[in-house]
Amino acid sequence: MSEPRVLVWWTRHAPGAPDEAPALARRAVAHVRGVDPADVVVGRRCPTCGSTAHGAPMTTGAHVSITRGTGVVAVAVSAVGPVGIDLEQRRDELWPGFDDLALAPGEHVATTDERLRAWVRKEAVLKASGLGLTVDPRSVVLRDGQVVDAPHGIGGCELHDVDPPGHLGAVAVPVGAVVAVREVTP
Repeated sequence: MSEPRVLVWWTRHAPGAPDEAPALARRAVAHVRGVDPADVVVGRRCPTCGSTAHGAPMTTGAHVSITRGTGVVAVAVSAVGPVGIDLEQRRDELWPGFDDLALAPGEHVATTDERLRAWVRKEAVLKASGLGLTVDPRSVVLRDGQVVDAPHGIGGCELHDVDPPGHLGAVAVPVGAVVAVREVTP
């Protein structure tokens, strides 16, 4: 590959159907690595306790992140550095206290979509750091769609919006990476 590239694949997911995220992640990792999906294992590891029963997705030869929304599953895969992806279903209202949980002091966003966009961007950054929500999302400060302040070791990435139908999403990628987004079938 001549340029750093991050692959973002998403697919529609029927409510109640088996979880398609692991298979989609294996296919995307295989595509990036140029191997058969049967040769790819995507596991999990918790950054806090080391458990393989939960935590961030991991694999050999690539960085991977997974997110699930209502009726949608998405993965981000990179061979050039850590990635994080998150999406949420669009809605008319957020729960009471959302701003106190998600926004840093001084971060002001007007609409529900803008507030939800801030959330998915922050969660994407925290997933790319490998720490996820073990870090307070209010400690990540955004301006103009990019990280302007974060705890040591978090940030140093670019954010790109990824919006499957009915959802708002974001992917955090290594600086300078080219992002290729596409819908795939299961």
